Amino acid sequence: MAMKKVGDDKLRRKVVSFLLVTLMMATITPVHADEVSEPTTAATEVTTTETKPTTTEKKETTHHKKKTVKKDKKTKKKNTKKDGKKKSKQKEKSKKKENKKSTIPMPKRAVKKKGCDTVQKKIVKMQSKIKKLQKEQKNIRKEIKKENNKKEALQRFYQQYPTEREATMKLRGQKITPLTKISEEDDALRNRLFSLANTFHDDQLRKIASEYVFGVRDLNFEDLLNEDDTIDLNTYLKGKYIAPTQNMQIGIKNKDQEIQKLKKQIKEEKKTRFFDPKNVNSISNITVDDAKKMLSGTQLYPEAEAFVKAERIHHVNAVFLMGIAAHESAWGTSRRAREDNNLTGYGVYSDSAKGINKPSKEEGLLATAETLHERYLTPGGSYYEGTSVADVNKHYCVGNEWAGAVVDYAYQLMNKLN
Repeated sequence: MAMKKVGDDKLRRKVVSFLLVTLMMATITPVHADEVSEPTTAATEVTTTETKPTTTEKKETTHHKKKTVKKDKKTKKKNTKKDGKKKSKQKEKSKKKENKKSTIPMPKRAVKKKGCDTVQKKIVKMQSKIKKLQKEQKNIRKEIKKENNKKEALQRFYQQYPTEREATMKLRGQKITPLTKISEEDDALRNRLFSLANTFHDDQLRKIASEYVFGVRDLNFEDLLNEDDTIDLNTYLKGKYIAPTQNMQIGIKNKDQEIQKLKKQIKEEKKTRFFDPKNVNSISNITVDDAKKMLSGTQLYPEAEAFVKAERIHHVNAVFLMGIAAHESAWGTSRRAREDNNLTGYGVYSDSAKGINKPSKEEGLLATAETLHERYLTPGGSYYEGTSVADVNKHYCVGNEWAGAVVDYAYQLMNKLN
């Protein structure tokens, strides 16, 4: 009985110890594997529902988190930059759309016209004057031809007299009387004088040929003659019929110069009037009469000649300049135009801006044309962008509506021509 009790006690102790171990394992939380060298058999049999990370794991995870946070920040920055660029692009597009809506589009059509009615009438007058001068030249040439024929006929007539003294003696004439004997020599000379009279269209010479006989037959012939009944035909012929043709040639030359001058003027007047908004360096060819017609009824009319002069000197299209003046000065009625002689608004960026102030409107126009030519329309100029009105607009005026307005005024002005 004692042996049985001892065996039962041992068995109870084992059971109790086993229960105590299991209770202890159930209440104690296991540590990380790195902290335990060898797990107990009891520990291996126990499974846990939760595990806590070690310090190294914490370091790795926190470092990983920092990297991810940095990456997230970078991606966020990139995204914000991209979003910013997209937004700025969208804003620019919207601004461009708004500008397009507010901008008056600049037409690009080139306009060609003839001169005004006054110019056409002027051309007709010059053409009729040329015809008149040409007719006068023709008549002078006829006269020269006649004079040359007279010279030749007179030279042939004098060939029968070898010396001047013989001609002087033979051509002293006496009136025919009933007692006068007419020889064959007298008839021959009379026939030659009639031929000269026909060449010269001279009735006086015909009368002399029919009423006189010529030639000294007596040494005392001159003493016997009455002065009223005699004639010195030699002096008559040479004094009247050898007319100088040199003055006539000079007259033809002078008229020819006048004709060439008129033809040149007609050529200028007939040139096509031209305005091209894509190239305001191109000359308009308008005349002062054209400019007066185009600006009639406006306060810019007195400066018609100045616009043509500005184009001729500085090679800037006059119609373009007129379009600027019409837009900037309200056809010459603005305060700046009246008080400062500034028709083009150049340099007037605000009410307080000085702008171009000159003693006269003509000087103001010439100054603007010079500035446009040198700075805006010549490659290498400080404001050069091209030769169109839109290119000038980029630096001449704030806002995009300026070019369209100027071109519109230029078209209105060109429509006043034929």
